[in-house]
Amino acid sequence: MTRVAAPSSDFVTPPASPSANGPLRAAAVAHGGVGSPSEASDGCRAAVDGALAELARTGDPVAAAVAGIVVLEDDPRFSAGTGSVVRLDGSIQMDASIMSSDGSFGAVAALEGVRNPIHVAAAVRETPHLLLAGDGATQFARRLGHLPYDPTTPERAAATAALKDRLARRDPSLAAFWRGDEWRERWNYRLTPEELGITAAERGNDTVGLVIRTTDGRFVAALSTGGTAVMLRGRVGDVPLYGAGLWASNSGAAAATGTGERITEVLLANTVCGWLRDGAASDPDPATAADRAARRGVDLIAQKAETGLIVITPHSLGAYASAPMAWAGRHADEGWDTGRDGTRPGDNG
Repeated sequence: MTRVAAPSSDFVTPPASPSANGPLRAAAVAHGGVGSPSEASDGCRAAVDGALAELARTGDPVAAAVAGIVVLEDDPRFSAGTGSVVRLDGSIQMDASIMSSDGSFGAVAALEGVRNPIHVAAAVRETPHLLLAGDGATQFARRLGHLPYDPTTPERAAATAALKDRLARRDPSLAAFWRGDEWRERWNYRLTPEELGITAAERGNDTVGLVIRTTDGRFVAALSTGGTAVMLRGRVGDVPLYGAGLWASNSGAAAATGTGERITEVLLANTVCGWLRDGAASDPDPATAADRAARRGVDLIAQKAETGLIVITPHSLGAYASAPMAWAGRHADEGWDTGRDGTRPGDNG
């Protein structure tokens, strides 16, 4: 199992104990990626239900997080697993990662031809490595018995075809990823932009994530993404990078979504969990700590790129995004938080 080289108190799970907020309860939060419509929050509910059911059955938060992410990867509405973004040359490269509060971490990057990348990332966690990429990740998946699988859906293929047409027409509504035409000089797809009928570039985001808490104070965070349509082949975003897209420690867990480069520049998930750790002893209202941390994290880079976060702490769960984001969260054996599910995070106080 891959762990950090020098474990600290961040990765030593304290025994669960009652507090002013009562005993710890199992809970989970899932998101469908910043920019995903609120109507898709039923998929996030299904992921949370699947995760909590697996946790109740096995007591294993890693298996529970994987189970929840698989629900999202198998839902073609989200860009992860089935339904991943089809890139301009027709390829699909996927990233996934998982981390638990004991410090163990596993990730895959630029993985191709696998139905559920989160299963492969979880298997990397059981090796001496932190991250496997490209062909090595794919061959590792085959060794584990993952059969070749095409995640393409007709809807994603059609969306990419429409995008190529808009790019060729220089649709003014498209935001440029590169400055001017510098992207042409760095193009590394097999076909040239001209052969693909492309004259401009666009940037987009979509990632699914889940964070979970056990009754004995353990936390796990997991992410999976199909990437974006316009990017150089082999590009890796925040999802599989240690401390960038996700983080879990005994203070809580966070999972991000948005433009990977901007998230990575500030190691967003690690930074947010650092705030949780530093404020744990003096927090005036632990019941709202997750919401406040999520808002603060999004605000850190909201002016540079659309961003979303889900956060869970010993006594709270929350989400916030700078744009609409499907998400859902609940404590085990309780109903969904009133006014949360199916709304834009941040609209409820």
